[in-house]
Amino acid sequence: MIPVVSVVIPAYNRAATISRAIQSVLAQTYQDFELIVVDDGSTDSTCDVVATMPDHRIRLLHHEENLGAAAARNTGMTASNGKYIAWLDSDDEWLPEKLSIQLQALKLSAPNEKACYTAYELIEKDISRIYIPEHSDYKKLFLGCDQAPGSSLLFERSVLDEVGFLDISLRRYEDWDWLLRYCANYHLIAVDQPLVRVHFTPDRSAAHIESSALAFVAKYSVPLRQFGIYRNIVISRRWIEVASYYAREHRPVRLLYFLVKGFFLFPFHHPRVWAWVMNGWLGIKIGSSLVKAD
Repeated sequence: MIPVVSVVIPAYNRAATISRAIQSVLAQTYQDFELIVVDDGSTDSTCDVVATMPDHRIRLLHHEENLGAAAARNTGMTASNGKYIAWLDSDDEWLPEKLSIQLQALKLSAPNEKACYTAYELIEKDISRIYIPEHSDYKKLFLGCDQAPGSSLLFERSVLDEVGFLDISLRRYEDWDWLLRYCANYHLIAVDQPLVRVHFTPDRSAAHIESSALAFVAKYSVPLRQFGIYRNIVISRRWIEVASYYAREHRPVRLLYFLVKGFFLFPFHHPRVWAWVMNGWLGIKIGSSLVKAD
Protein backbone atom coordinates (compact mmCIF):
# COMPACT_ATOMS: atom_id res chain seq x y z
CA MET A 1 0.00 0.00 0.00
CA ILE A 2 1.09 3.56 -0.69
CA PRO A 3 1.91 5.38 2.58
CA VAL A 4 0.33 8.71 3.45
CA VAL A 5 3.59 10.29 4.66
CA SER A 6 7.12 9.93 3.36
CA VAL A 7 9.74 10.85 5.95
CA VAL A 8 13.13 11.80 4.48
CA ILE A 9 16.28 11.81 6.63
CA PRO A 10 19.58 12.88 5.03
CA ALA A 11 22.60 11.60 6.93
CA TYR A 12 26.34 12.19 6.73
CA ASN A 13 28.57 10.58 9.37
CA ARG A 14 25.73 10.46 11.90
CA ALA A 15 26.30 7.01 13.40
CA ALA A 16 26.04 8.54 16.89
CA THR A 17 22.61 10.16 16.36
CA ILE A 18 20.79 8.47 13.47
CA SER A 19 19.23 5.80 15.70
CA ARG A 20 17.64 8.48 17.91
CA ALA A 21 16.16 10.24 14.88
CA ILE A 22 14.76 7.02 13.42
CA GLN A 23 13.34 5.82 16.74
CA SER A 24 11.48 9.13 17.12
CA VAL A 25 9.78 8.49 13.77
CA LEU A 26 8.92 4.90 14.63
CA ALA A 27 7.38 6.12 17.91
CA GLN A 28 4.86 8.40 16.16
CA THR A 29 1.21 8.00 17.11
CA TYR A 30 0.48 8.26 13.37
CA GLN A 31 1.94 5.15 11.76
CA ASP A 32 1.06 5.28 8.05
CA PHE A 33 4.47 6.35 6.77
CA GLU A 34 7.58 5.22 4.96
CA LEU A 35 10.99 6.26 6.22
CA ILE A 36 13.71 6.97 3.68
CA VAL A 37 17.24 7.45 5.01
CA VAL A 38 19.70 8.83 2.45
CA ASP A 39 23.29 8.15 3.43
CA ASP A 40 25.24 11.00 1.84
CA GLY A 41 28.59 9.28 1.38
CA SER A 42 29.29 8.63 5.06
CA THR A 43 32.69 7.26 6.06
CA ASP A 44 31.56 6.05 9.49
CA SER A 45 29.09 3.30 10.43
CA THR A 46 25.90 5.26 9.68
CA CYS A 47 24.72 2.69 7.12
CA ASP A 48 25.40 -0.20 9.50
CA VAL A 49 23.33 1.44 12.25
CA VAL A 50 20.38 1.97 9.91
CA ALA A 51 20.63 -1.56 8.53
CA THR A 52 20.24 -3.07 12.01
CA MET A 53 16.90 -1.35 12.66
CA PRO A 54 14.15 -3.94 12.11
CA ASP A 55 11.23 -2.16 10.44
CA HIS A 56 10.05 -2.88 6.92
CA ARG A 57 9.07 0.77 6.39
CA ILE A 58 12.73 1.89 6.50
CA ARG A 59 14.54 2.25 3.19
CA LEU A 60 18.23 3.07 3.00
CA LEU A 61 19.56 4.86 -0.08
CA HIS A 62 23.21 5.69 -0.60
CA HIS A 63 25.34 8.34 -2.31
CA GLU A 64 28.81 7.18 -3.26
CA GLU A 65 30.19 10.61 -2.36
CA ASN A 66 29.09 13.47 -0.14
CA LEU A 67 26.81 15.72 -2.21
CA GLY A 68 25.23 17.82 0.57
CA ALA A 69 21.93 17.88 2.42
CA ALA A 70 19.99 19.37 -0.49
CA ALA A 71 21.01 16.58 -2.86
CA ALA A 72 20.32 13.93 -0.21
CA ARG A 73 16.83 15.25 0.49
CA ASN A 74 16.16 15.45 -3.25
CA THR A 75 17.17 11.80 -3.64
CA GLY A 76 14.81 10.83 -0.84
CA MET A 77 11.92 12.89 -2.20
CA THR A 78 12.39 11.49 -5.70
CA ALA A 79 12.16 7.95 -4.31
CA SER A 80 9.19 8.73 -2.04
CA ASN A 81 5.58 7.68 -2.56
CA GLY A 82 3.55 9.52 0.09
CA LYS A 83 0.94 12.24 -0.38
CA TYR A 84 2.87 14.25 2.22
CA ILE A 85 6.61 14.69 2.75
CA ALA A 86 8.29 15.38 6.08
CA TRP A 87 11.95 16.24 6.57
CA LEU A 88 13.98 15.30 9.63
CA ASP A 89 17.66 16.08 10.22
CA SER A 90 19.67 13.06 11.32
CA ASP A 91 20.69 14.63 14.66
CA ASP A 92 17.20 15.83 15.63
CA GLU A 93 14.10 14.03 16.90
CA TRP A 94 10.30 14.30 16.90
CA LEU A 95 7.83 14.11 19.75
CA PRO A 96 5.28 11.28 19.31
CA GLU A 97 2.31 13.40 18.15
CA LYS A 98 4.22 15.48 15.61
CA LEU A 99 2.83 13.92 12.45
CA SER A 100 -0.73 13.46 13.69
CA ILE A 101 -1.08 17.10 14.82
CA GLN A 102 0.39 18.48 11.59
CA LEU A 103 -1.76 16.25 9.40
CA GLN A 104 -4.85 17.44 11.24
CA ALA A 105 -3.79 21.06 10.74
CA LEU A 106 -3.33 20.48 7.01
CA LYS A 107 -6.73 18.77 6.73
CA LEU A 108 -8.36 21.91 8.16
CA SER A 109 -6.28 24.29 6.05
CA ALA A 110 -7.27 26.71 3.31
CA PRO A 111 -6.56 25.79 -0.34
CA ASN A 112 -3.40 27.94 -0.39
CA GLU A 113 -2.00 26.36 2.80
CA LYS A 114 -0.08 23.23 1.89
CA ALA A 115 2.83 23.18 4.35
CA CYS A 116 3.02 23.17 8.12
CA TYR A 117 5.82 23.74 10.64
CA THR A 118 5.87 23.53 14.44
CA ALA A 119 7.48 25.20 17.40
CA TYR A 120 10.48 23.30 18.71
CA GLU A 121 12.81 22.72 21.63
CA LEU A 122 16.34 23.87 20.90
CA ILE A 123 19.03 21.98 22.80
CA GLU A 124 22.55 23.39 22.84
CA LYS A 125 25.29 22.44 25.29
CA ASP A 126 22.74 20.86 27.66
CA ILE A 127 20.69 24.08 27.70
CA SER A 128 17.09 23.61 26.57
CA ARG A 129 14.84 26.39 25.30
CA ILE A 130 11.45 26.44 23.65
CA TYR A 131 11.40 28.37 20.39
CA ILE A 132 8.07 29.54 18.98
CA PRO A 133 8.82 31.11 15.58
CA GLU A 134 6.92 34.18 14.47
CA HIS A 135 4.27 33.61 11.84
CA SER A 136 6.17 34.80 8.79
CA ASP A 137 4.93 36.13 5.49
CA TYR A 138 7.00 36.05 2.31
CA LYS A 139 8.66 39.41 2.89
CA LYS A 140 9.56 38.85 6.54
CA LEU A 141 10.95 35.40 5.78
CA PHE A 142 13.81 37.03 3.85
CA LEU A 143 15.25 38.32 7.14
CA GLY A 144 15.92 34.83 8.39
CA CYS A 145 14.52 31.34 8.75
CA ASP A 146 13.63 30.39 12.31
CA GLN A 147 11.11 27.65 11.48
CA ALA A 148 13.69 24.82 11.63
CA PRO A 149 12.20 23.46 8.38
CA GLY A 150 14.85 20.75 8.10
CA SER A 151 13.10 18.92 10.95
CA SER A 152 9.71 20.59 11.52
CA LEU A 153 8.25 20.84 8.02
CA LEU A 154 5.44 18.68 6.61
CA PHE A 155 4.04 19.54 3.18
CA GLU A 156 1.89 18.21 0.38
CA ARG A 157 3.95 16.45 -2.24
CA SER A 158 1.95 18.19 -4.99
CA VAL A 159 3.68 21.54 -4.31
CA LEU A 160 6.94 20.14 -5.69
CA ASP A 161 5.44 20.48 -9.17
CA GLU A 162 5.39 24.26 -8.75
CA VAL A 163 8.01 24.99 -6.08
CA GLY A 164 10.55 22.45 -7.30
CA PHE A 165 13.18 20.53 -5.36
CA LEU A 166 15.99 21.85 -3.18
CA ASP A 167 18.79 23.92 -4.72
CA ILE A 168 21.89 21.71 -4.65
CA SER A 169 24.19 24.71 -5.19
CA LEU A 170 23.48 25.78 -1.58
CA ARG A 171 25.48 23.92 1.09
CA ARG A 172 23.52 25.91 3.69
CA TYR A 173 20.19 27.77 3.53
CA GLU A 174 18.79 25.11 1.18
CA ASP A 175 15.64 24.52 3.26
CA TRP A 176 15.18 28.27 3.80
CA ASP A 177 15.51 28.87 0.05
CA TRP A 178 12.83 26.20 -0.54
CA LEU A 179 10.51 27.90 1.97
CA LEU A 180 10.95 31.25 0.22
CA ARG A 181 9.97 29.69 -3.09
CA TYR A 182 7.01 28.00 -1.41
CA CYS A 183 5.85 31.23 0.27
CA ALA A 184 5.93 33.09 -3.04
CA ASN A 185 2.86 31.01 -3.95
CA TYR A 186 1.39 29.59 -0.74
CA HIS A 187 0.91 30.30 2.96
CA LEU A 188 2.53 28.41 5.84
CA ILE A 189 0.58 26.90 8.71
CA ALA A 190 2.16 27.29 12.15
CA VAL A 191 1.65 24.90 15.07
CA ASP A 192 2.76 26.69 18.23
CA GLN A 193 3.12 23.43 20.17
CA PRO A 194 6.79 22.32 20.34
CA LEU A 195 6.84 18.92 18.60
CA VAL A 196 10.50 18.73 17.55
CA ARG A 197 13.78 18.58 19.45
CA VAL A 198 16.55 20.33 17.54
CA HIS A 199 20.04 19.41 18.76
CA PHE A 200 22.27 22.30 17.74
CA THR A 201 25.92 21.52 17.12
CA PRO A 202 28.32 24.38 16.26
CA ASP A 203 30.04 22.47 13.46
CA ARG A 204 29.08 24.75 10.60
CA SER A 205 32.05 25.91 8.56
CA ALA A 206 32.32 29.69 8.15
CA ALA A 207 33.55 29.10 4.60
CA HIS A 208 30.38 27.13 3.80
CA ILE A 209 28.24 29.87 5.36
CA GLU A 210 30.07 32.47 3.27
CA SER A 211 29.67 30.59 -0.02
CA SER A 212 25.99 29.94 0.70
CA ALA A 213 25.40 33.58 1.65
CA LEU A 214 27.03 34.75 -1.57
CA ALA A 215 24.89 32.35 -3.61
CA PHE A 216 21.76 33.32 -1.68
CA VAL A 217 22.31 37.06 -2.20
CA ALA A 218 23.05 36.55 -5.90
CA LYS A 219 19.87 34.50 -6.27
CA TYR A 220 17.55 36.99 -4.56
CA SER A 221 19.23 40.34 -5.20
CA VAL A 222 16.90 41.21 -8.09
CA PRO A 223 13.62 39.91 -6.53
CA LEU A 224 14.42 41.88 -3.37
CA ARG A 225 14.43 45.19 -5.27
CA GLN A 226 10.64 45.26 -5.08
CA PHE A 227 11.01 45.93 -1.33
CA GLY A 228 13.18 49.08 -1.57
CA ILE A 229 15.48 49.70 1.42
CA TYR A 230 14.35 46.38 2.87
CA ARG A 231 16.69 44.75 0.33
CA ASN A 232 19.67 46.40 2.09
CA ILE A 233 18.45 45.16 5.46
CA VAL A 234 18.17 41.57 4.21
CA ILE A 235 21.59 41.49 2.55
CA SER A 236 23.24 43.25 5.49
CA ARG A 237 21.87 40.56 7.81
CA ARG A 238 23.54 37.88 5.72
CA TRP A 239 26.94 39.58 5.90
CA ILE A 240 26.60 40.00 9.66
CA GLU A 241 25.76 36.30 10.01
CA VAL A 242 28.84 35.38 7.98
CA ALA A 243 30.90 37.65 10.25
CA SER A 244 29.49 35.85 13.30
CA TYR A 245 30.70 32.49 11.98
CA TYR A 246 34.17 33.86 11.33
CA ALA A 247 34.04 35.21 14.89
CA ARG A 248 33.46 31.66 16.14
CA GLU A 249 36.58 30.58 14.29
CA HIS A 250 38.50 33.62 15.59
CA ARG A 251 39.44 34.81 12.11
CA PRO A 252 39.47 38.60 12.58
CA VAL A 253 40.29 39.62 9.00
CA ARG A 254 37.30 37.82 7.46
CA LEU A 255 35.16 38.83 10.43
CA LEU A 256 35.90 42.53 9.93
CA TYR A 257 35.47 42.32 6.17
CA PHE A 258 31.89 41.05 6.40
CA LEU A 259 31.08 43.16 9.45
CA VAL A 260 32.03 46.33 7.53
CA LYS A 261 30.05 45.15 4.47
CA GLY A 262 26.99 44.65 6.67
CA PHE A 263 27.41 47.95 8.52
CA PHE A 264 27.75 50.15 5.44
CA LEU A 265 24.81 48.49 3.72
CA PHE A 266 22.51 49.02 6.73
CA PRO A 267 23.79 50.09 10.18
CA PHE A 268 20.47 50.36 12.05
CA HIS A 269 19.79 46.76 13.06
CA HIS A 270 18.51 45.87 16.51
CA PRO A 271 21.46 45.47 18.96
CA ARG A 272 20.82 41.73 19.22
CA VAL A 273 21.75 41.38 15.54
CA TRP A 274 25.17 42.97 16.14
CA ALA A 275 25.45 40.77 19.25
CA TRP A 276 25.70 37.72 16.96
CA VAL A 277 29.32 38.65 16.29
CA MET A 278 30.28 39.14 19.94
CA ASN A 279 28.44 35.94 20.87
CA GLY A 280 30.44 34.07 18.26
CA TRP A 281 33.79 35.43 19.40
CA LEU A 282 33.16 34.88 23.11
CA GLY A 283 31.11 31.69 22.79
CA ILE A 284 28.19 33.14 24.74
CA LYS A 285 24.49 33.90 24.19
CA ILE A 286 23.20 37.42 24.80
CA GLY A 287 20.29 39.22 23.22
CA SER A 288 18.61 35.91 22.45
CA SER A 289 14.89 35.76 21.73
CA LEU A 290 14.67 32.19 22.97
CA VAL A 291 12.49 31.48 25.98
CA LYS A 292 13.90 29.03 28.51
CA ALA A 293 11.79 25.92 28.91
CA ASP A 294 10.20 25.08 32.26
